Amino acid sequence: MSSNTMLQKMLLILISFSVVTWMIFIISQNFTKLWSALNLSISVHYWNNSAKSLFPKTSLIPLKPLTETELRIKEIIEKLDQQIPPRPFTHVNTTTSATHSTATILNPRDTYCRGDQLDILLEVRDHLGKRKQYGGDFLRARMSSPALMAGASGKVMDFNNGTYLVSFTLFWEGQVSLSLLLIHPSEGASALWRARNQGYDKIIYKGKFVNGTSHVFTECGLTLNSSAELCEYLDDRDQEAFYCMKPQHMPCEALTYMTTRNREVSYLTEKENSLFHRMAPGETSIAGNQVQSGS
Repeated sequence: MSSNTMLQKMLLILISFSVVTWMIFIISQNFTKLWSALNLSISVHYWNNSAKSLFPKTSLIPLKPLTETELRIKEIIEKLDQQIPPRPFTHVNTTTSATHSTATILNPRDTYCRGDQLDILLEVRDHLGKRKQYGGDFLRARMSSPALMAGASGKVMDFNNGTYLVSFTLFWEGQVSLSLLLIHPSEGASALWRARNQGYDKIIYKGKFVNGTSHVFTECGLTLNSSAELCEYLDDRDQEAFYCMKPQHMPCEALTYMTTRNREVSYLTEKENSLFHRMAPGETSIAGNQVQSGS
């Protein structure tokens, strides 16, 4: 009887030990998961705080929308930028030469009818006789009738590969004269466009303010780099502003007239300036011809 009782006690102790061991195992597993979750939460929270400090939130200030006129001007300027790209050159001889360029009448005829279109293919070359690989030359195509004292412009299409198609519509009967002039090579036109966009300080504006018997001159311009108080004069149509430095003890309305003079500054290099030296008529004329137009 005692042996059975001892056996039952031992069995009960063994079962109790197994239950306690299982509970400890479950608790340790849950504690590990809990600590991992707690640790993850702490890490994410710390990263979020760090991110906030590294990338602080900034309030977005709404930009003032452009007016219809400003949008139109912006569109025109962007188109001009595309049509007048930078054209750097190492020597004047590599720029467009009117003397070495050739013009050919397409499908020539002895006589034309009034209203016909006359097409000319122009191939431009440099001063070394080499064919140009890009366009952008400033050309002027003119048609005139000395007898009628009339004139008209031709249409120039730039293929951007050194060739141009010049088209004339023959408006009148009789003999007409055609001329094709190179006003500026593409390198010169590009230099002028870059210089034009480089600044507005080539002209010095001085405004005269009058108040009673006293008057004073102050600096004016489209842009003024000054921290002084300015008078703003806004064009109602184009919404463009012109500024003058406000004189002391005088209102902005006291501006009476403006004087201007050129500033001794140039945005062109010496090589670029050489492209604008006045040339003889034969050096700028690419083609000159006469055609007969009938009814």
